[in-house]
Amino acid sequence: MYASVRRYRIDPKNMDELVKRVPGAADVMSSLNGFRAYYVIRGGDDSLATVSLFSNHDAAVLSNARAAKWVKENAADLVSGTVDTVTGEVVAYK
Repeated sequence: MYASVRRYRIDPKNMDELVKRVPGAADVMSSLNGFRAYYVIRGGDDSLATVSLFSNHDAAVLSNARAAKWVKENAADLVSGTVDTVTGEVVAYK
């Protein structure tokens, strides 16, 4: 199993609006080959993280490009700064 974790900086006043738009991003992730799961985590006042799980490495890597495109087209007005991303093999889970 492979995962991609992305962390976004959000102005707290924009958080609720971004959360309303998340189903569109979930649709993009779930359309990728090997999709297993997609989670969105509201972290503190100014961050939102996503965890995308896939059965293959290529889909996990591709998910980053698809997420960036989705943000650019649907949420660029709400996200600020750079996105922190970690993508790789899941080595432990229960």
